Amino acid sequence: MTGLPSRERIRAFELAAGLSILFMMLIHDLWHWGKPETWTSTVGWAISLAGGPTATPTFLFVMGASLAFSPPWRFRTLATRGLWLLFLGYLLNFLRGTLPAIVGTSVGLVTWQQIAPFTPWSLLTSVDLHHVAGLSLVAVAALSIRWRPGWPWLAAAAAVVLVQPWLRGLTFGTALLDGPLTPILGGAPNVFYAVVPWLAYALVGTVFGRVLATATDRRRVFRLGGLVGLGLIAVSGVLILLTQPSFDVVTYWHGPPAFVIGIMGLVLIWLAICEAVTRSEWLNRRLRIVYFWSARVIPMYFTHWLVVGWGIAVVGFRDLDLSGVLIATPCGIVVTTLLSRFAVRLEEAPWRLIARRMAPATASAAALNPAVVPDT
Repeated sequence: MTGLPSRERIRAFELAAGLSILFMMLIHDLWHWGKPETWTSTVGWAISLAGGPTATPTFLFVMGASLAFSPPWRFRTLATRGLWLLFLGYLLNFLRGTLPAIVGTSVGLVTWQQIAPFTPWSLLTSVDLHHVAGLSLVAVAALSIRWRPGWPWLAAAAAVVLVQPWLRGLTFGTALLDGPLTPILGGAPNVFYAVVPWLAYALVGTVFGRVLATATDRRRVFRLGGLVGLGLIAVSGVLILLTQPSFDVVTYWHGPPAFVIGIMGLVLIWLAICEAVTRSEWLNRRLRIVYFWSARVIPMYFTHWLVVGWGIAVVGFRDLDLSGVLIATPCGIVVTTLLSRFAVRLEEAPWRLIARRMAPATASAAALNPAVVPDT
């Protein structure tokens, strides 16, 4: 999930990651291909619930947790990876939004009134999963310079959550500051996952991963995590009663403390469930496609949005009834799975180039000193 090699497989993480991309595909197909009335159907509500805590929050949590099972990484490696994901996010914005919108309106498939309030510029500058994942990796790399994952990281996560009501949406009235800070503070309507407060999931996940990596009884860690999750949900319930937040997708994106605490609890419980499922070999054999998705979760996400954006030319923009959505969505998932191998090459392009350039120098250095290890 981080793009780093893995020295150990944690099946619960793989299952949770694979399911997270499945749930994202389901909800995006529903919202972009299905008529608005399909969103409030029983199936629509089920997809929306699955596309909440067990999708993006779980992805970010597991992304952080998986770092504990990668070889020792350096600031430069992880920060570079994060910045590349940030670039891919804006590339995806152009390919999935700006370009198909311009083409679609030019040939009469959709109108700008249908796409409103989005414009070519707002589609290009949207802040989504790639952006928050990339910036989270940069933040994790920066924190790791001073502290190992532990209490300081949890304190940082708590601070990010608690300052959300004051920082989320903050602007300074000057493009010089507001532009670079928009993905962090979410001061624009086209920011879905801003660093504040979504970074908290990656920070807590990194701590969870380190605890798991050093534990002698990992099953117990997952179980205790589930119990902590129940406690967080109880705290969230009290905060919801006190603050009375709205239960809509915009509030979910903004992530008030009551929501983030409760969702963090749900993620911990979900991981405990995933760990229990992975202990069954019978189920594992039948979940191979989910593990396949987890091995290329970022390329799957990238490809999926291209299928959604350009698929509008085939199925229309929010034109399908529920039966149409239930037919088109599996087709979209199959196409995404098949085409994701091209996104894998795009995602790995910089590292392939670096490896090729380093190969002669590494071979020469190794001939003189077999202990030389490249910065990968």
